[in-house]
Amino acid sequence: MSRAEQTARPHTAREVEQKFRVHGLFRIPDLSTLAGVSAVDDLGVVELESAYYDTPDLRLAREGITLRRRVTRALGGEANLGQGGYDEGWHLKVPAGLNARDEIRLPLEPSPSADGAEPVPSSDGDRPAPGPRTPPAELAVLVRVITRTEPLVLVSTLRTTRARQVIRSDDGDVGELVDDTVHVVGSDGTVAARFREIELEEIGGGPLIASVAEALGEAGAVGGEFVAKAVRALGPNAAAPPEVPELPVPKPKDPARDTLVAYLSTHVRALRAADVAFRREPADPEAVHQLRVAARRLRSGLRTFRPLLDKPWAEELRAELGWFARSLGELREGDVLRERLDRHCADLPSDLPATEVKQLLAEVLGGTVADARARVGELLDDDRYLALHDRLVRAVARPLAGPDVERPSRDVLPPLVEKAWAKLDQAADGLTDAAPDEEWHDARLAAKRTRYAAEAVAPTLGGDAKAFARQIEKVTEILGEHQDAAMAAAKARELAHSDLASADVAFALGVLASNERAHVHAARAAFAESWPQVRRPKWRRWLEP
Repeated sequence: MSRAEQTARPHTAREVEQKFRVHGLFRIPDLSTLAGVSAVDDLGVVELESAYYDTPDLRLAREGITLRRRVTRALGGEANLGQGGYDEGWHLKVPAGLNARDEIRLPLEPSPSADGAEPVPSSDGDRPAPGPRTPPAELAVLVRVITRTEPLVLVSTLRTTRARQVIRSDDGDVGELVDDTVHVVGSDGTVAARFREIELEEIGGGPLIASVAEALGEAGAVGGEFVAKAVRALGPNAAAPPEVPELPVPKPKDPARDTLVAYLSTHVRALRAADVAFRREPADPEAVHQLRVAARRLRSGLRTFRPLLDKPWAEELRAELGWFARSLGELREGDVLRERLDRHCADLPSDLPATEVKQLLAEVLGGTVADARARVGELLDDDRYLALHDRLVRAVARPLAGPDVERPSRDVLPPLVEKAWAKLDQAADGLTDAAPDEEWHDARLAAKRTRYAAEAVAPTLGGDAKAFARQIEKVTEILGEHQDAAMAAAKARELAHSDLASADVAFALGVLASNERAHVHAARAAFAESWPQVRRPKWRRWLEP
């Protein structure tokens, strides 16, 4: 194995914990007396020195993300540091739901390198504090959509004295309780602030965790807080809203601007979350799907709200979103096509070589998808893509709009959806089983635009708009199945006529293509059955002036 191949890979662990604020004289109750607790073992005391990195404007902290370099040493007793030091390393923590974060870890020690770099000596001389003191690229790249061109700099250093206990039941370890006294160290090495908190981290979990939390509360610990230590240390600026904030749902009487900005904020945040997910798990088809959906919803939203916006501004932003969504198309469509054809090989007659067909599909489509996935990875670090995010941040903060955007949402928004509906109604008019695939595809695009338009205004306008959106979703799903089946039939037919397939495999591919065309016609029949119901006037009464 080459030295380059020995590079450590990030390791991810789900961290589920509760934090409690306590005063300096707080005493942890005797948890061994709780029903179900078999033992509470003292794991000793350690000192943790954690250097936190962020952009100068604290973008990571404002998103609930922390990036730190932690070094650990024992403070007497029998503290169990474990191999490499207890909780030592580079840690990137990203939110993963209520009271939970994903911790992505790398060791402090650098991987073997050509220059033979040695560990950096520690300041106290006890032992080396190995590795570089700048964030590893493997972690920094995961949050680049948030940091973009801003550098990651040291923003805070915390020195924590941690007393550890593990809570056990007869079934095993339940959780770890840590009592932290935290010193905020200034740039000159002096202690600028001090606080104390308790963390209860689930290991095995279960109802006993709730009993422990309740006992802590009864003893005076204040729970219900989930604020990272670095955020507490950095002060109000770290707790400020993120650059793309989550916004409240506007009311019908509120200006249409509020609905527009809330919509943009929702889907810019979705785009950023999908970006981070793809960087973490590039092989996950759902990540690229969510990237593409978010870009398409933003582009469609700008189209829906276009009558209220500065047109050159909106069209330029739509053009960039269109470029990005198209750049994802080959990977997303390849993922869908490969999964569908592979799954439908199970429907081939038993006397046909389904296994050989699947092997050919894996070779052809697998290679295409792998190449497309690599290109998407490069795309996410492209200056043009990062500049697009800068523009999206500004769009949420200050969209360029005309005077109508200040009128009440209930007056301004329904005509925008009516316009999208009229185009769908026209596209769907006259669709028959004999119509070419292109006409069905046009109807699908019109249905998606109508659905997106209805869903854009539904949070503000309420139940009638939501009911209409659900009706449009029905035909959107049917037309999506139509498109997937048509593309799968075309690809199977293409491979059947290629030099890659033997005679038996070509015949099986021909059968597969025929089966997919059957799915096409089934989708057309389903649309013909559903469309009259979807088109009923009662779903659109809210669109009337």
